[in-house]
Amino acid sequence: MRKGKWLVSYHNYTLDRFDGEYAIFLKRPEETEQLLIHRSDIVVPVKEGDIVRIEDNGITYNMNVLHEETNAQKARIQQLMKQLREKK
Repeated sequence: MRKGKWLVSYHNYTLDRFDGEYAIFLKRPEETEQLLIHRSDIVVPVKEGDIVRIEDNGITYNMNVLHEETNAQKARIQQLMKQLREKK
């Protein structure tokens, strides 16, 4: 999609961790590609494990936390952990 003369792209990422002044996001769904964003460029409250849609217009990043996807992912992880505990 084009916005003015800039190419706008967006992808979903999981916030993996904060490392010093940077947030490290993993591109979904494979989560093998990293995106580092300086903390000062993050204007929405995010925490580790949140799934966010990040739009890159070449100048700034716009972020939206995907609450439903985050909650669904947390539920899947809790279910897997429960299954692992029950196997012991």
